[in-house]
Amino acid sequence: MSDRSILTARTAFRTLSATSPSLAGVTILERDRLQIATVIARDPSFGPRVKACYDVDVPTGPHACSGPSVTFLGIGPRTWLAQREGGVPLTEELSDALGDCAAIADQSDGYAVLRIWGDRARAAFEKGLSIDLHPRSFGPGDVAVTTCSHVGVIVHQVDDEPTYDIAMFRSYASAFCHWLTESAAEYGLAVNPDARA
Repeated sequence: MSDRSILTARTAFRTLSATSPSLAGVTILERDRLQIATVIARDPSFGPRVKACYDVDVPTGPHACSGPSVTFLGIGPRTWLAQREGGVPLTEELSDALGDCAAIADQSDGYAVLRIWGDRARAAFEKGLSIDLHPRSFGPGDVAVTTCSHVGVIVHQVDDEPTYDIAMFRSYASAFCHWLTESAAEYGLAVNPDARA
């Protein structure tokens, strides 16, 4: 067997590079160790089962709720993205815990996720978004399924710094990188692999 048959993992954001990192008004980190699953409730027992298994009251709207081991992002009617860093395979665990009350599909390799923060993160990010990120409209724990530039994204505001997690289909990561590099250029963009997760 030749070495050419061995697949090598590559980051979805390999085209993203720092611009004036000494200014660092915007800092990014790829969340490449996230496990992600789409969860669609099938019957009314879903909410109580999630509460019993994960100590989470699943959000009924576009919000995020975190338990000790899993975060659920409300992304549509009866639909959530469940996510966590590392651990046992999330999809298998959810399937075992929730049984027939939910449809579950692994999305870990389908989505690419960036964490974005910094004193100019909101200003850079707002240039391409079709939603208002002002604190009176969008705050910690809020989630939106929207577009940024021409790329479909799921935006989750993590805290009031503000810090955002941005999920997109992996195949659009390169286009998003191009847009973000241009948008953040005036503020300085730092690519920080050793930052917070």
